[in-house]
Amino acid sequence: MNTLFGLGRQNIGNKLINFAGASPDTFKATLLTMSTQAGKIFLVTSASNASPIVLGVSSTTGIAPGDIVVVGGVGGNLAANGTWQVGTVVANTSISLLTRLDGNNSTGSAAYTSGGWIIDLSSGAVLTDVSANSSGTDATLSGVTNTLGVINAGSSTWTNPPATKVWGVAIYDNTASNDLIAWYDGNYQVYVITTAAPGATSLAVARLGATIPSGAVLNFSDGTTATTNAQAAVGATSLSVNSTAATIHAQATADVATLSSGLPVTPTGNNNFTFVPDTGANKLFVI
Repeated sequence: MNTLFGLGRQNIGNKLINFAGASPDTFKATLLTMSTQAGKIFLVTSASNASPIVLGVSSTTGIAPGDIVVVGGVGGNLAANGTWQVGTVVANTSISLLTRLDGNNSTGSAAYTSGGWIIDLSSGAVLTDVSANSSGTDATLSGVTNTLGVINAGSSTWTNPPATKVWGVAIYDNTASNDLIAWYDGNYQVYVITTAAPGATSLAVARLGATIPSGAVLNFSDGTTATTNAQAAVGATSLSVNSTAATIHAQATADVATLSSGLPVTPTGNNNFTFVPDTGANKLFVI
């Protein structure tokens, strides 16, 4: 999702960040590979096919119940991937996953196979909380604008980044402490409004803030799945899907790649990598 780190939200609220006024701050973006456990990035060792989903981790340093985390790269139990609220924390052993807005239990969709990472957006505060996973030289954002709380910028280019898979981008304020502001992974969280029975071909969802492509597979927080069969535009309140196999419950959520999100991506070695923010409704992030 395009979402704010906890300190970024606080700094914006306290008017400590100058996006586009007189003498604006300098903002940078770092590519994150999510391959090393360090700072506020954690590696997943298991994901229970149960309710709630419990993720095995070897460290929980700084993670607390109620924190907002993003989980990605989990194989097999695809329902574990997404943006969540942390439920129970067992120190240096595991965390359970609740839906971000309602705090409902997550439900697994299959047996775990391999992989997975977690980034804690609530406790992640400064660049050193994520920089062990930075790839290449950080890019400086140009043409940063703030229009009624919608933040956008021009294209950013990383020069010859390594050919290592990139899962997301962290934007930070290039001050003495390099405070983190926002996380971007090209996904959007779909929220189901009305329970859909098996065989449904349309899902009532909260108004979309991003374009969802046709053929997108949604792995919902209640362990169910759906596949879109038509593109859904910004502002749409329903998704056209192939006939569903199981009941998809109201308040279920699914993080899904937006149209032309470009992430995750593996840069081609010895070639520049360019990130182009959306020129439509879905900018870098919204305050």
